[in-house]
Amino acid sequence: MKYLNHLLLKYFLHNLPPELAHSITLKLINKGLVFNNSLNNYKNLNVKLGNINFQHPIGLAAGFDKDGEVFHQIDKLGLSHTEIGTITPKLQTGNSKPRVFRLSKDNAIINRLGFPSKGLEYVKKRLENFNSNVPLGINIGCNKETTNQINDYIKLTKSLGTFADWITINISSPNTPGLRNIQTSALLPKLLNNINNERKIIEDHKGKSLQIWLKISPDLNDTELKNIIDTSLEYNIDAICISNTTIDRSLKLKSMHKNENGGLSGTPLNSQSTKILAKAYLHAKNNIRFIGIGGITNADDAYMKMLAGASILQLYTGLVFNGPNLIKEIVEELNIKNKKINITSIIGSKAHEISKGYYPNE
Repeated sequence: MKYLNHLLLKYFLHNLPPELAHSITLKLINKGLVFNNSLNNYKNLNVKLGNINFQHPIGLAAGFDKDGEVFHQIDKLGLSHTEIGTITPKLQTGNSKPRVFRLSKDNAIINRLGFPSKGLEYVKKRLENFNSNVPLGINIGCNKETTNQINDYIKLTKSLGTFADWITINISSPNTPGLRNIQTSALLPKLLNNINNERKIIEDHKGKSLQIWLKISPDLNDTELKNIIDTSLEYNIDAICISNTTIDRSLKLKSMHKNENGGLSGTPLNSQSTKILAKAYLHAKNNIRFIGIGGITNADDAYMKMLAGASILQLYTGLVFNGPNLIKEIVEELNIKNKKINITSIIGSKAHEISKGYYPNE
């Protein structure tokens, strides 16, 4: 059997510890054993962000392929793009185990991984030896024990920028002490200015266009969100990814591990991340693009994020609970919803309603 039945695979993997299941999944993908979801090129689903063309809006979020193990196989899953990482300059093991918890009753995951990474040099060799068949982003972060956070981001951009279509600056993980503080401190403009300068050097010397994206938290208040958008616009950031995981525990969770510390992803995050996405879209006034992430488990979730203002979307936790066929299901349903018009025409069209917590029946 060339491809594994996704129902059997899901049953098998969900009876294993989460990190072991993830490791096995990466090995299966690397061997080409997980579903060739080749998709038709639905022209009405094509999206362009700057110089990057996406066959459809659905891609893979950072966190799945932390060390660039399978980015060269991702097109076989039917995804339009992938983002590897989070990568840190030096190898680090992350926080102690157990650190990943399935909340099956909630279709959610809590993780406190803490950026486990094989480090810059390992990932660089992977990128030198393999090519991505879809647009590739590289998500970067600082080491837990770093003495200079900004220098970590500069070093990673300088070393890996030539391999990427975009670099995503991750300053929103709740599992690295002090990291989220960058979002609302004087360090943010300094960081973005330095990364922007590094981007210009890469573009000038390599003749390669490089986008810079910023990944932010869903737990920001309105003032913090607006300040981040204004700073991003000032320093020519191309896109903002909304959102990372939440530490909000006011959500009504049912599962055994609901009180574990860490970032929550999956279905309970969906409305929160979509609402902040809509607010961001309205404030930016179409001057920056947005990537919708958080709790996408079906085509309706995906469509709603685009109505809120997302140009493209990224999945991770939804794939854990629904399997790789979710990609094809979402893409084909989006095509049905938009047979006569390009999908880009709906972007942000319901942002006002969604920003107020009203989710239209579209």
